[in-house]
Amino acid sequence: MDSNDISNASKILKSLCVGAKIEGINFYGLKILLSENDTNSKRINGQVYINIESEFCLFASMPTTIPSHNQLPELEWAEASKLICELRLKEIIDISVHHMSPHLLLTFDTGEVLFIWGYHERYESWQVGVMKDSIEEESWEVIACPNNTLAYIGPEDIVGVI
Repeated sequence: MDSNDISNASKILKSLCVGAKIEGINFYGLKILLSENDTNSKRINGQVYINIESEFCLFASMPTTIPSHNQLPELEWAEASKLICELRLKEIIDISVHHMSPHLLLTFDTGEVLFIWGYHERYESWQVGVMKDSIEEESWEVIACPNNTLAYIGPEDIVGVI
């Protein structure tokens, strides 16, 4: 993966997620809804979300190695939702994208780490963005695209001119 893409995507992810708490889920797919944080509350008019479209798991602490795809549980929607609900109101203190594949790692104030698988040959694995009230506002989105690529859009003062 391109290191510039990882750097720019990370800036957007940190602006949207660090300091936020999980407030809820959306019942279409598995979309996590996040609270505002000190960084984005004055700037964003909309709902920050993380849309999970791949396997994921919760670690008690930061793993020393990235799990292989076959090591991740295949959760039914209800099981996956229950796991996310157990993270309710926990604060995200860090978020990162793995350097080899766009796996997403969210670290919480409890030390727990939500790991979201980031590779698929044909489909997006996850998206982080803002559902907005108006099309005139800034766009914020990071997407784990097929074949180990990232797509992102964010304000120029965060990522520069894209």
